[in-house]
Amino acid sequence: MPTLAEQDPSGTLYAQSIGNAARGDCDEHTVDVLTCFAYRGHGYEGAQTALGQCLIATGSKSEGIEWVRRAADTGWPDAQKLMTMLLIKGDTVDQDVVQAAKWSKLYSRNPSLLSLGVTPDRSVAQALEGRVEPEQMALAERQALAWRPSYWTPDSAIDQRIKESCQVEGRRPPRRPDVPIMTAPLVD
Repeated sequence: MPTLAEQDPSGTLYAQSIGNAARGDCDEHTVDVLTCFAYRGHGYEGAQTALGQCLIATGSKSEGIEWVRRAADTGWPDAQKLMTMLLIKGDTVDQDVVQAAKWSKLYSRNPSLLSLGVTPDRSVAQALEGRVEPEQMALAERQALAWRPSYWTPDSAIDQRIKESCQVEGRRPPRRPDVPIMTAPLVD
């Protein structure tokens, strides 16, 4: 019986790389793999967020923020949460309480979370408490209501070495001769 990694080597590589980023294990290979997946665009917002985290952690702050913002712009909840925290702390990017409040509102109302019954992390709203004036909160509310998702599409290619980092060979289990192949009857 093939293992899960053998059944879906690309998915396993993706999950391992996301996990590495979450633990702060952002070596060159992890960054290459995340870059490869992130460049696939829509549907790979988790890789974009994780790549942003790794780039920030390894000193490429502006590039990292850009990747997190791309994922947040699509409505990816983890990226919206991270944007809030980065903007409120101000150590990675200039502090901007209005933008932080906007991302916090979008995160707390995120339909991807709410449709699954996931309660947004309360620490995000708590990070804003006492830091945002009523006028700033009203502006953030207007921005959140006007927000529409946008999806980043790469306009350049990644180099071949990075492109190859997330391409893996799948391994199909051998066909067992004792198990018949099922076919549907032909309909006239």
